[in-house]
Amino acid sequence: MDLTVVEYEKKGAIAYVTLNRPDKLNAMNEAMHQELGRVWQDFQHDPALRVAILAGSGRCFSAGADLSGGAPTEYRYTGDFPDISRTRSVYKPIVAALHSHVVGYGMWIAMDADIRVATADTSFWLPEPQWGIATIPAAWFPKMMPWAIASELLLLADRVGAERAREVGLINKIVPDDQLLAEAEKIANRLAELSPEAVQGMKELMVRGTNMDYTAVDQLTEFVQNRVMNSEDRKEGGRAFTEKRAAQWPGAQ
Repeated sequence: MDLTVVEYEKKGAIAYVTLNRPDKLNAMNEAMHQELGRVWQDFQHDPALRVAILAGSGRCFSAGADLSGGAPTEYRYTGDFPDISRTRSVYKPIVAALHSHVVGYGMWIAMDADIRVATADTSFWLPEPQWGIATIPAAWFPKMMPWAIASELLLLADRVGAERAREVGLINKIVPDDQLLAEAEKIANRLAELSPEAVQGMKELMVRGTNMDYTAVDQLTEFVQNRVMNSEDRKEGGRAFTEKRAAQWPGAQ
């Protein structure tokens, strides 16, 4: 895969996805959006991969959208985001390793990860109102965090530090700088040990069930549960439990 601003490496069951425009603080330009979309598609369809670690190279995770070209004179929202749209249909887990600035669009993709670890100097910021811009994913944030915290970020355009972010559930853990990748790998390795059918089935329920009413959630649960419980993973899990050994998962996409 020909990539210029994203690094993509596969090590066993783990995919390492790294934003790689360090000279621009990993500000997200069109090339990065397109390349991330291609990477997530490959990750989704590679049966050997079970979990991804998303990180940023250089001084920060991401300074947000690249606005160096200025704002367009005419604008029409299309909803076409190849990277974000792709991650919403990826039911394999994603671990975000965050450091320093997590800003704007960079925060959006960070929040798309399932488990988030960060260094103590990490801050989260949606500065768009300062420039007369409405943050695109504003409608999504109250679904991911308490309303008051979403308002603090979106309406006040205030920075939220790592400790505050952990307190309100934006991140799972704060770690020292030199342990960030190791902690993300520890989590990723744990996820890779588990049944891919079960893990991906539960993430699918979480993602697709978020905006459904009870009846629709129950119907979706029936579909996914029947698939998982009749899978080879579930049969292997039963055998491994009985035989008191580690399960050897057949794998799943």
